[in-house]
Amino acid sequence: MNTPKTSFEVQVLEDKHWVIAEMAGDEEKAKAFAENLLQAGNHAAVRVVKDYQRIDGTHTETVVLEKQAAVKAAGDPTLANITEAPLCATLEDFYGQSSRVTIGRLLRKYLDEALVTPTELLHDAKEMKRFGDKGNLLFGAIDKVSGLQARAAGDENSKARKDFLDKSWEQLLARAKAFTATKPKVPQNFAEAVAAAKGDAFTLRALLSMALLEKRSWFGKLDLLIAWAAEPAAAAHMPVIDGIISDLTVPAQVIQDLLGFQSNLSSALCQIVNLTEGKAEAAKFAPQTFTELNALFAAGRLPATREVLLARVVREVGGTNPLSRNDPAQEYEMFHKMLHRLVDKDTVTGGPPLAESLLQRGSRVLNSGGATVAAPQALQLLLGALADGCVRLQFLLTLCASSLGKSMGEVLTEVLDNHVRRSVHIDQWVPVRLPPPARMAALTAANKALKTCPVLADEFKKPLAELIDEVMVRYLTEEGVIEKIDKPDDPLAARAVRLVKFCGAGVLIDGKSLNMAKARVIEHLRQKQFEEKFVASCPDPSQGDKSLREFHKLLVECGFG
Repeated sequence: MNTPKTSFEVQVLEDKHWVIAEMAGDEEKAKAFAENLLQAGNHAAVRVVKDYQRIDGTHTETVVLEKQAAVKAAGDPTLANITEAPLCATLEDFYGQSSRVTIGRLLRKYLDEALVTPTELLHDAKEMKRFGDKGNLLFGAIDKVSGLQARAAGDENSKARKDFLDKSWEQLLARAKAFTATKPKVPQNFAEAVAAAKGDAFTLRALLSMALLEKRSWFGKLDLLIAWAAEPAAAAHMPVIDGIISDLTVPAQVIQDLLGFQSNLSSALCQIVNLTEGKAEAAKFAPQTFTELNALFAAGRLPATREVLLARVVREVGGTNPLSRNDPAQEYEMFHKMLHRLVDKDTVTGGPPLAESLLQRGSRVLNSGGATVAAPQALQLLLGALADGCVRLQFLLTLCASSLGKSMGEVLTEVLDNHVRRSVHIDQWVPVRLPPPARMAALTAANKALKTCPVLADEFKKPLAELIDEVMVRYLTEEGVIEKIDKPDDPLAARAVRLVKFCGAGVLIDGKSLNMAKARVIEHLRQKQFEEKFVASCPDPSQGDKSLREFHKLLVECGFG
């Protein structure tokens, strides 16, 4: 005869069927295990079934616990993960660019659900109340931001910041309510909003927010802003329009739809840069809005939006998302293409933060082994991928001003020092295919960039700048550049004018190379009866005196005094 026996089955719901996940001899342990499974979030429901085996061998089952996972409502917003939040000292700071960008990133899910920009949220009392009533979202946002701000300030106690943010929110809400109490009318155009605002910045933004809230799509708002920018009244208030457009470039979906078809992330990032420079051509499926924005960027009317878009490029370049998701074999090629779009002899698009992000990305992509390599080794690999010495120098100088560059210290300056000292010929600095004036101009620009780099000590820069000047002198000598300009068989007037213009063209380094060219000019000026010979050699001697006067004027313009 059997002895009575009790056991407990922990079951989980899978495809509408209960499946045993665990057996236990103790009811409390079985319940605890079931609770843990439910909290892990991998199962829709769990239950604990008590199985009692009688003496006669028959079984009786009793459900002692059954729970379903909390069903999260579709679109139920949560806070996004951010790592920094700029400090707001005054109420006006909350309306500023850095504050709105932080709000746009932290509340991304909520803003997408509500279809409001940070500007609209901060200026409309109903939207502020709706957000405040959305569960614990407001309190969570304040708690998150206050903690980040306190840590950034070196203060472990965030209570003071939390109290300030709480008070500021109430003041912002009171201001929005006071505006609503005036019973304003929705402006029909930008000029009407400007007239109604009567010079008050908050009122203008609040009026514009009223019109924008009537548009229930991101592109509807964007097209309205572009239409406002075309009005004559917008000329004096473009920063307001630019600021709201910058709010609209934070949502990733807006950027994706705006760019149209892009084969991969690398192409998308390059297209964003093209757009911010006003040099983009609309891709397949890109809306007309893209072309209109490109024109505004080309006219230099969207500096705030450009800043937000370039910040996105910096984050994506330094991130871990594949540049070529659909074809991993193209990752190196896509990085190489992006690198040459973002870095040239004159600038690193996005400045020091972008240089740092490129190095971070390069540390993963450029190593054929696939693993991340240390910054110094990654830097050498990245420099090897750049086109020429001038481009490498520009990247190194820009990296020096970044946080990562400063942390590298002497390691980075040693790389910079070695780069300049090894590059003793102009072919190592500038492509041979370029014409001589362009080659000399590129080397001169590199010299100037080094000498004016604000983060390097003068005693470090000066000898390196002199070495680049020596490269220029060597080029002038080996190629006989000055001799080709000052051809002995040509008339004196033509030779003198060409030489002076050469000195003033800005293609020579202000040092030995420029002095070398100036010395040839002075040699001509000091010869006996120079002016008589100059006049006599003019194509039209009757215009000789006039040509001489113009030559003296040219001397002054080109720095001969």
